[in-house]
Amino acid sequence: MDLILTGILTFASTNIDDLFILSMWFGNKRYMPLEIIVGQYLGILALTGLSLALSLVGLWMDPAYLGLLGLFPIYLGLKSLWRLFRKKEQEVKIDFAEPMQNNMGNVLAVAGVTIANGGDNTGVYVPLFAAMGWEGKGMTVGVFIIMTFLWCLAAKYLAGHPIISKAADKYGHILAPLILIVLGLYILAESGAFGILN
Repeated sequence: MDLILTGILTFASTNIDDLFILSMWFGNKRYMPLEIIVGQYLGILALTGLSLALSLVGLWMDPAYLGLLGLFPIYLGLKSLWRLFRKKEQEVKIDFAEPMQNNMGNVLAVAGVTIANGGDNTGVYVPLFAAMGWEGKGMTVGVFIIMTFLWCLAAKYLAGHPIISKAADKYGHILAPLILIVLGLYILAESGAFGILN
């Protein structure tokens, strides 16, 4: 029971910011719910797998290098802003209402942002896994899998809330790229990755 509670608290504390980002994905009509859920699972499983590997071999990755993944959400945000400036306002709204042709691109975009935002995850997961036996590791990964699904459900509910969905529909196509850029800059700053880029 202690392991389950530890897993829940660890996941919740390291992924609270993901709830807002996931709500943004669910509020964007270009992304189908299944694409978001699969992308989120890929991202969380990649972070968990990396943390398990690092805990097993006793390696410690400099957080600054992991923080360079913050460049990915910045790229996505700038790409969306560029699309906004190239098209008329009306065309952009229609474009955002249509599903993307490349579903795998959507899945990878969600996974990439999840991984880029997961520097704190690995920082917490590595020492946690290092202190556990195989049974504890397996149980914690199981808790993470269940919590990822619950996180997606909560984010979908938030995105479907009338006030939130109305605001997302009206301002989402402008707000989403800006949020991604700010998120990327925050990841770079918090991890110390700006020192590597200089």
